[in-house]
Amino acid sequence: MDLSKLTYSKEDSKRTLAEVSSHELTTESKEDGGTSVVVKKVPPAYRKEEGVLSTSLVFVMSGGEKREKDFLRELIRQLELHSLRVAFMSEKGQGLQPYQMQERWNEIKSTVFFKIDSQVYNLDTTDKVFLLSDVDEFYDQLEKIFKDSPDDEQGQWIVSNPCFEIWLYYCYLNAPEKDLECLKSEPVAIRSKKLKTMGNSLVSGGWNPYSAFERMVAGIEHSAAHYGVDENGIPVLFATHMHEMAQYLVDVMNRNANEYSEYVKRKEEWRRFMKNRV
Repeated sequence: MDLSKLTYSKEDSKRTLAEVSSHELTTESKEDGGTSVVVKKVPPAYRKEEGVLSTSLVFVMSGGEKREKDFLRELIRQLELHSLRVAFMSEKGQGLQPYQMQERWNEIKSTVFFKIDSQVYNLDTTDKVFLLSDVDEFYDQLEKIFKDSPDDEQGQWIVSNPCFEIWLYYCYLNAPEKDLECLKSEPVAIRSKKLKTMGNSLVSGGWNPYSAFERMVAGIEHSAAHYGVDENGIPVLFATHMHEMAQYLVDVMNRNANEYSEYVKRKEEWRRFMKNRV
């Protein structure tokens, strides 16, 4: 579905993403290998007015490009879920460091339109933005960002310690002090790599990000139970903000005829059906 060709409708407002009549969005390379967003003038004849889309839009900027995107796949593809759409931004091959994400977010806030994977978007004040980062070796960057940046109601940092896999763990299990105790003695630089390899030994098939999406309700409960931050507002080991983002996603979808709950129910029924066929 091409969002750049649709009217963007919400409960409280209605605006047209397609009316990019006098601007063109381009990107330019930067010395650090990243890209910046540039708005240029184009002829006023440029118009797109095809169809109407009723959905909520969430922008996710991510330090990781694989597991995070896989977890959100159903909301990116919109094959079964339609009340919430995720536009995902990362950096191919390397992800985005916290400083880079903050820079991109500041650029987006200062432009009218911006582009992700050739799609043009207009950031509405009611859209939600999540910036996903691991603590990993980026503690100093996150500390400075949290200290220097003013409160931002629209752009919310979602930080996981040591990495995103701790959220996947909570979608399946709920005893980190026992299951993951070995991480405490590992150097900070090794913890994320170690955690990524532990899935298969703790869960049959590992903590699959696709299946974890269906387990968000359990993940929210488990993550919230082990949540804690240090004096700088950064999650302590085994803690993540991901339950806050997941709760937002579930709430938005369930406001539309319990779409998420019904989706999970369909998946469970399908698995029971397939199991009985064997």
